[in-house]
Amino acid sequence: MIIIIDAGSQYTHLIKRNFRDMDKEAEIVNAREPYENVKEKIEDAERIVLSGGPSSVFNDKDSLVRIISEKLKAGEISAPLLGICYGHQMIADVWGAKVDKGKSAEYGVSEITVDNEDIILKGMPEKFKAWVSHFDEVKELPEGFEALAHSETCGIEAMRHKESPVFAVQFHPEVWHTENGDRILENFAKV
Repeated sequence: MIIIIDAGSQYTHLIKRNFRDMDKEAEIVNAREPYENVKEKIEDAERIVLSGGPSSVFNDKDSLVRIISEKLKAGEISAPLLGICYGHQMIADVWGAKVDKGKSAEYGVSEITVDNEDIILKGMPEKFKAWVSHFDEVKELPEGFEALAHSETCGIEAMRHKESPVFAVQFHPEVWHTENGDRILENFAKV
């Protein structure tokens, strides 16, 4: 079972639909749910996705997105993890990197350049269009991570932990605006 932590993104249902189209079972869990209520699901998860959402790492101290990131960093959860947008920022924040306001807060299409396809971007073109929001963005890599992609406005559009199966993207692979975005989710489903 893939557990998708819904941090309030308007696109969370598309993540689930993408996995369903791959014949992967997925369940959406609200990020405001107390951890104890979903602890067993989280610990038994085959994979975990942290969705995007309107929250900010600066004022969101008790959501499941933060709790799961902290537990994964502490080694209490071992499932592969994918952070999308806000999830990407939370992973960076929990691992000690700088997250700050981006140059542009609006949603829009941006060109992403792949620097290292690694596992998560395998098979993606060297440059592709993606649906992004840079209200907040990761300004420096967390310790133990490597950058996988960048854009003109954001130096870390995708990253991964060098040893653990932790991946994160600033953009939204689940929406049709992102070219071949479903391939990123397929790659994650194979980790």
